[in-house]
Amino acid sequence: MLIIGNMTMMAQQPMEGWKKIDATELQCRPVDLFANQWMALAMGNKEKMNSMTIAWGTIGELWNKNVVIVYVSSSRFSKHLMDENPYFTVTAFPNDEVSRKGLTYIGTHSQKDDPDKTAHSGLHAEFTPLGNPVFKEGNLTIECKKIYADEFKRDLLPDDVKNGMYGNDRMGLHTFYIGEIVNVWQK
Repeated sequence: MLIIGNMTMMAQQPMEGWKKIDATELQCRPVDLFANQWMALAMGNKEKMNSMTIAWGTIGELWNKNVVIVYVSSSRFSKHLMDENPYFTVTAFPNDEVSRKGLTYIGTHSQKDDPDKTAHSGLHAEFTPLGNPVFKEGNLTIECKKIYADEFKRDLLPDDVKNGMYGNDRMGLHTFYIGEIVNVWQK
């Protein structure tokens, strides 16, 4: 057990099948990982969690910290859980039929309409030693502590984006969440 200030933290034990690596050891092609392979964004805890498929994201360094940046539309049910929770995870999956089917499901169904969305996707949630949700089927999970968030400003967007993607009111503006990487788990 580790005591920091007035917080008591249990020593981190790896999840079964996962190996903890340093963020600087991360070997991936981030643009391909987000844009082509997709990632699952998960937030919450064992009592209340949600997940969604994301294709927008960044992995890098900011303010002398290793970070992941993700984007969630104000129209998404997941947004309130992102705002409420201090942590989030992004999980990559092998490029197989089970993973693609599960990612498609969690990306096209809202937990508002399907409270058991994750279970119905065929994916299985498990939890990190810090209590954050990940997926057993994944092969890479990055666990992050939120350090900054802000919504895009419509008047600052490029005209093609403002008039294209955000041209109708169907899609709310996105909030970007910067998370400091606290753990990287790999299979």
